[in-house]
Order: sequence, then structure tokens, then C-alpha cells
Amino acid sequence: MSHNQKVAFWSIFIMFGVGATASLYPQGAFDNITLGGSIFMVIFYLIVAIFIRKFVKSNPKDIDKWFQK
Repeated sequence: MSHNQKVAFWSIFIMFGVGATASLYPQGAFDNITLGGSIFMVIFYLIVAIFIRKFVKSNPKDIDKWFQK
């Protein structure tokens, strides 16, 4: 992956992680979370990361357009 693709991947993934966590926290999703629940959340976040990576790698021209001035 090029530098722009790496930056795009991490930017999208961090925005997803913060957004998903911020939307779940007020609902009390983390109040009584168990080990199984936390493992499920980690697996879900990693699955989303795989899809984001596939998107970024399959659209290099679109990613480069995002970084043009």
C-alpha cells in the first residue's frame, strides 16, 4: 500500500472506532461487559478493519484523489 492508502486506512478506521464507541457508550453497552462481550467487540472491529483495508486497496485512484490539493 502507498503512503496515501495507509493514511486513508488509519483515518477511516480511527473515525469508525471512535464513532462506534461514542455511539455505544451512552447506551450503556460497556457498563456490564464481560470477557466474551469484549472479545466480540474486538472481533467486530477487526472485521470492519478488513473491509476498510479491502476498500482502500481496491480503489487507489480514488484514494489519491482525496490527497490532491
